[in-house]
Amino acid sequence: MLDKLEVTYEGTNKVKETRINLLVRDYELFQMKDGESVEEMFSRFSKILGDLKSFGRSIRSGEQVRKILRSLPTIWQPKVIAVEYQDLDMMSYDELRGALITFEKIHLDRQVQQEKNKTIPFIATVAESENEEEEEEE
Repeated sequence: MLDKLEVTYEGTNKVKETRINLLVRDYELFQMKDGESVEEMFSRFSKILGDLKSFGRSIRSGEQVRKILRSLPTIWQPKVIAVEYQDLDMMSYDELRGALITFEKIHLDRQVQQEKNKTIPFIATVAESENEEEEEEE
């Protein structure tokens, strides 16, 4: 009976292996999406980590922190560099999350506002009328 329940809820060994492989692939290819907030990104990442853990594949906190830092787009580069000067093995997943949320709220929101407020300069050109061209020829 126990074997039947195990197969029903967890699947056969082949199904488990396939699920683990898909989750590992999702973990390895994980990237922050365009327009995605830090909270949304961490929610997706936590789902992958939770699923991996349920199959007995836990990932150390330091490796999780490194993976998140590698998944950030280039606009986050100043923050990534600042965080990398710390001991990443000692940094917790939640500490990184808090630091990135703060950076997003303070710096990136300000940067977006500045870009919206920028004015686009226009270059004016003066066209000569035909009468002025005739006068110059004479």
